[in-house]
Amino acid sequence: MDGACLGGVMSGWRRLLEEESEHQWLSFAVFAILVIGGAVLIDWSNELSGVHQGGQINADGVIYDSAGDAVMYQTDDGMRISHNGVDNLEREATCLEEFKGITFACLGEEGSIAFMQEDNLGCESVWCNFTIGQETVAKDVSVNGYDMLMIIQVGTTDSLAVLNIDETYSQDDYNKFTAQHEGKMHLETMIATDDGWLVGGSWQAPANWLASNPVSPPMFELVLSVQWDGVSAPSLEIIHMGDEGQIHGIFESDDGYVATGTADTISIVDSEVTSLGVSSYASVADSNNDVWLFGQIGSTTVAIISDGEIDVEKLPEPLSVDPTYIYCDDDGMISVHGSDTSDNPAAISIDSNARNSFTSLRGILDLGFILISIIVMSIMGWNIADAIRKGEVF
Repeated sequence: MDGACLGGVMSGWRRLLEEESEHQWLSFAVFAILVIGGAVLIDWSNELSGVHQGGQINADGVIYDSAGDAVMYQTDDGMRISHNGVDNLEREATCLEEFKGITFACLGEEGSIAFMQEDNLGCESVWCNFTIGQETVAKDVSVNGYDMLMIIQVGTTDSLAVLNIDETYSQDDYNKFTAQHEGKMHLETMIATDDGWLVGGSWQAPANWLASNPVSPPMFELVLSVQWDGVSAPSLEIIHMGDEGQIHGIFESDDGYVATGTADTISIVDSEVTSLGVSSYASVADSNNDVWLFGQIGSTTVAIISDGEIDVEKLPEPLSVDPTYIYCDDDGMISVHGSDTSDNPAAISIDSNARNSFTSLRGILDLGFILISIIVMSIMGWNIADAIRKGEVF
């Protein structure tokens, strides 16, 4: 477009928008349409992008855990574990964990943890057994190096035991490597750290504690730091004791860790705890170390913790899943698995990268705003230059 044509276009716009122009009604109509349309688009852009039905993991039941190619899911018959096309009924199963090509499973069996290798050599059945000591039942495991921390059931409370999976122990050793503590704990989640583990769950107050209900004493959010020297019982240090609720997830962040709970979410940096003031029912970390916090079925928003800041995003429609397990793959695709209002298996997926993408509605609006701003500024600059050229006072 040469200078004469561009000047003609600019003059046309100026005449169209002149106060006494016969097209003044048109400018007002266009302005009204832009305002209304912009308001609608802005409202739509507040909804989280990249949400669709279905999950990234498939199973004929409600999914509760996965590790590698293994999936643990609930059916009418009980808990089942599917691994490499082989499906087994494991009614008491509670966890799956992968380490260096080995899949560990907590099957609720006293004295052992099951494991499966890729070649499965040396096992008479589908699962091999790894001894963890008599009268010990593992609920969950976390491997750090070759040290394995276990959440174990002790009567009506939980405790922690640790061992080296490359060593052989006597029964006395197993007993020695179980932590001693006071009070009743219900532990749910673990994460390996540079010097041990962080463990989250809840501490249950004793009966009649501060005039509480003696039948059902309250439980308070709990985070423990666990260290092990390899020769004695693991040491436990309380990092956080919060309000009434439960810690259900712990994730690594850019400068420390984030522990998510039903009462609060906390940031842990060099053993310093900071409340973030947001609660959740389930959570997951994406491929960018952002932590996503989900509510129960019917919730309309999701909170995202990124670089210490919390963004609340509106879901396109209320959450249709009561979360039991959330998984994020290497490409940043989040799968929220659980059950719907009829207790049938259900799942949704969220592309964690879509909300910051230029292909999302918000990204398109941002790009449109930039382009329109450039056009408006160009017209203003042209008018000023034209006025100066003509010696007009403005």
